[in-house]
Amino acid sequence: MKKSWIFAVFIVCFFVLMSNLTFSMTIPKNKAKEIADYVASMIIAGRGVVAQHQNLINDPNKGNKGFTPEYVEKKMLENFKKITGKDMSELDPEVQNVLKQVIAAAKMSVQMNQPRINKSGVGFKMYIPAVFGRETGQILKAKTDIAIKQTTFKFRNAYNQPDSFEKEILTKFENPNYPKGQGYGEFTNGRYRYLKPIYIRQACLKCHGEPKGAKDISGHKKEGYKIGDLRGAISVSIPVK
Repeated sequence: MKKSWIFAVFIVCFFVLMSNLTFSMTIPKNKAKEIADYVASMIIAGRGVVAQHQNLINDPNKGNKGFTPEYVEKKMLENFKKITGKDMSELDPEVQNVLKQVIAAAKMSVQMNQPRINKSGVGFKMYIPAVFGRETGQILKAKTDIAIKQTTFKFRNAYNQPDSFEKEILTKFENPNYPKGQGYGEFTNGRYRYLKPIYIRQACLKCHGEPKGAKDISGHKKEGYKIGDLRGAISVSIPVK
């Protein structure tokens, strides 16, 4: 309990410090959609890495697991290429600059959680895709004013509860006539808001699949999803000029 309290205090202090180092990455309007989509894809890539390595992360018999920030970066870039069909190095320099900030935030989350990830004798480490995504988003927002959120109608944490804009877009995504995989965005109040749908994959089923209502490793009830079902969306909000 004491160690958990100390870690919580560290996290709070970190974000207070980062808030004093914020610089706004204001994006030209003509690049907002492209950048928002790539940012969402990079977050999906990172979530995938954490999901694909849950057995390793939660192995109680292994200490140092090699799940380092550098390893995660490598795997994120591999997943990003699978999702987008492009190497990050092929993209416009301005796009690359933003994505590098996303990766840096993701690596910071992984680094902060090394004691938890590498602790032997403990099974479930509570470092799941949702935690990775939330922490990465918080760090990125503190550094750049780019906001990232994982949202869904079937949210498990109040942090992921959709706002009115997100509810409207999630409803669009649920429409069987809406093109699967296509994101949607709008300019509003000096920002570009964009949602990219996320779908259930094999690695998701352990916590979100069947049987519906059964408890997963985190103690939450499974939703009964099947591969290909809409899970929700990555919501991105970027300051524009």
